[in-house]
Amino acid sequence: MTGVRQVDVVPREVRRHGTDSVEITWSDGHASLFANRYLRDNCPCAFCRETRPRYSPPVRDAEAVHPVTISPVGLYAINVVWSDGHDSGIYSFPTLRALCPCDECAPAGAC
Repeated sequence: MTGVRQVDVVPREVRRHGTDSVEITWSDGHASLFANRYLRDNCPCAFCRETRPRYSPPVRDAEAVHPVTISPVGLYAINVVWSDGHDSGIYSFPTLRALCPCDECAPAGAC
């Protein structure tokens, strides 16, 4: 990711991998694979950000939380409707790129 300005990098493809994960292929060729629970736990909506401790949905099987729909929001973000009913998170492209958990993007030991 060195030398790439966040605003210049946009998703070229967003795909669900069943009920396990979401993959984003970026315009610079990088691919981010987000476990559903990781993406849900990092919801950027006001409710999730401002609830301390961080909001955790009351579901029987937390590993089963998955996107029902993923929709574009203008040219700057995506909205995810989660199987737990949560739907107010708008994930901007810079936020998603910053959340990338791969070894190249995440500091060692961050995830």
